[in-house]
Amino acid sequence: MNSNQNKQAEALAALGARERARLERLAESAQSTPEEIWPSVYRYGFDDIEETLQAGLDAEDDIVNGRTTSHEEVVAQAMQIIAQHGQRKRKVG
Repeated sequence: MNSNQNKQAEALAALGARERARLERLAESAQSTPEEIWPSVYRYGFDDIEETLQAGLDAEDDIVNGRTTSHEEVVAQAMQIIAQHGQRKRKVG
């Protein structure tokens, strides 16, 4: 094990009961194990990983419920915006 892995392992072993339960809930939500998700939690923190996981779940819900815009529609809208505003000349120098 390298130094960073040792620090991660020590931090995992030092988790209190609340943090361990939080890690287990987070891992279950991510369909993972606490040991697999721990390096990300260690690096980014519980809050960031929970927000990322929730964003993924929200995105999946949007897809299932048809609340998305296709790539083709996005490109068409972008082209329309460009056409409406025209191309602006850049000043050089």
